Parts: sequence; C-alpha cells; structure tokens
Amino acid sequence: MTLLDFTPQVESHFKNNLPFVIYNEPNSLNVHALLQHSDKQHLVKNLTRTGFVFMPYSSKNRAILIPDEHADALTVALDADYFRDLDPRVAATDVPIVGVNYEQMLSEAIEQISKGNLLKVVCSRKDVVPGSFDPIALFLATLKHYKDAFVYAFYHPKVGFWIGATPETFIKVDGTTFKTMALAGTQKVYPDVKPQWTPKEVNEQSFVTKAITESLESLAKVIVVSKTYNKQAGTLWHICNDISGTLKNKKEMLHRVLEALHPTPAVCGLPRTKAKNFISKHENYDREYYTGYLGRVTAGLNTQLYVNLRCMKITDKAAEIFVGGGVTEGSNIFDEWVETVNKAETMKQILRLPVPS
Repeated sequence: MTLLDFTPQVESHFKNNLPFVIYNEPNSLNVHALLQHSDKQHLVKNLTRTGFVFMPYSSKNRAILIPDEHADALTVALDADYFRDLDPRVAATDVPIVGVNYEQMLSEAIEQISKGNLLKVVCSRKDVVPGSFDPIALFLATLKHYKDAFVYAFYHPKVGFWIGATPETFIKVDGTTFKTMALAGTQKVYPDVKPQWTPKEVNEQSFVTKAITESLESLAKVIVVSKTYNKQAGTLWHICNDISGTLKNKKEMLHRVLEALHPTPAVCGLPRTKAKNFISKHENYDREYYTGYLGRVTAGLNTQLYVNLRCMKITDKAAEIFVGGGVTEGSNIFDEWVETVNKAETMKQILRLPVPS
C-alpha cells in the first residue's frame, strides 16, 4: 500500500463521520491507521483491551478506545526521503500583549507559590486561529515536519478532530519493564546555538523528576534516572531526564502506574491535588484531551503512551491550539506568556504550510 492508496481510505472514513486514528511513532517510516466500523464510543477505565487509547486531562472522565476487534488496520511504509527537517530558524514574530485572563492567572499562581501553597502549577490557554482547514492534509504536513515526534490525528464524532506532534513519552511498558521521562523548560532552536537554562528552569525540571520517581516508588523494584540532557522537539528545546526501571508485578500494574502518574507534574503541578484545584478554579476553559495521554495498548502489556502536547482541535471554523507552561518560584509573567506564544507558533507553522504532495 502507498500513501496515495492510504489517504483516500482515511478521507472516506472521515466523510462518513466514523472514528479513526492515524499515527506515526518517532523516527519511524511506518504510518498506521485504525478505522472503526461504527460510530460507537468505547469508553474504558482499565486498559485491558487491545487498540488505541485517547485519554482526557481530567481523570474523572474515561478514555476513548478504538478497539482492534472493531476496526480495520492499515499500514503504509514511507520512503525515507518523504521526511525533511523543519528549518529551525523560526521567523521572528510580534509577541502579542499578554491576555488579561492569562495574566491574572499567572499573577495568582506566582502569589500562591510565594506563600508556599504550591511548588509549581501549569497554566494553560487556548489560542484560536479562525479559518477552514483540511484535517487530513494537516496531519500529512505535521508528519512531514516532525519525524522525531509522535504524530497523530484522532477523530470521533463525539469529541472532534485532534492533531498533534508530541515530544513527550508518558509511559512505555514491556512486561514489567517501564520507561518514562521528565520534561520541562522551553526555548526556541537556533542554528549552532546550545540552550542555556535559567535556575528557574533547572529547578522546575528537578521538581518534575523527583515527583515522578516518588510516585513510582511503591510500584517499582528498581528506578533509574538518566543524566539531564537537552531534547529537541521540532523548533523547541526542552530539559529532559529519562526514568526507567522494573515494576513489581504485571497484574493490574499498568492501571496503577497510570493512576500514579496522570496528570504528571509537567502538565499539572505540585503538590498535585492543590495544583489540580488551582487549574480548575483559574483556567476558565476545558482542556479536553490536551495534556491527557494517547497511544497504542496491547491488552495492558507492550504499551507505549504519549502525553498529548503540541496539539490542536480542528473545527469547521477554526484551529484551536492548546498551550501552557510551568509556573514556579522565580517565574516572570511576560516570560511565561512568551513561552506559550512560542509553543503556539510551532503549530501555527503547520497551518501555514502547503499541502504535502
């Protein structure tokens, strides 16, 4: 099967308002699709079935599963020259004035941190770009320019059309072996320039790493944390630590690990309950599936899930881009605003690209 055969089948499924997912693992030449036979919404809590899972930010809501047994599977192999790297020299853009609601939320977050009520909280917002967009073409454009990310398009008539290119592994489980990562900090990529991190960004990364390892201590026999390194995701740099180890047993362990990790400090904050309450009170919008997780599950084992970052929801009238940043001690309102502008720009570039041939 070629991409010329693959794409029309997905487009036909979309026109019939039937659920599907298309995705590409980082640095893989294989694009996969699951085309669900009906528009039924398969809601799950425990990942004991094989398929593709799409989990919202709120753990109060259940995940959507496109089950293998109720879908047709397609795979297309791409030529290596299909990909070309996105030029990291991002054109300079005028930074808009800080939005009033976002400024108020950031100000309150900084105040709560200064009082010792929070160590960190992730404040997010939605950037709406009006227009009419071809979702399938957007997926192909995203795929072409973000080969080092997990690129996906997920559609269900009851939740809409989502596209993303996430750099962050949520959890990878193979039997009792697991791997996850702690990711923080954001800087633009410039040619031949290494990122220089501020104490604020370094401290944020240490908070995230410590919180993840502590949440897994009761579930794992061994936990290993890598050295801190710079991770590039498209046109952005991040600080990263890989975290791996061995779980105590297989039975229902994946469900317990997911409960322990989601939402991670990288997308919520610390302490988690207080950060979640702050977000619920101050964000004034529904994150929906932004900062949830997604990926392929195989009856709870051999599972790789990703945090739903660098994503947007495509509607008939606009592209809704979801962005956020971690606020910690030493945060500056304007700097935090600029971070979200930079993140939004990575997706706005996709909206401006021509349709790939």
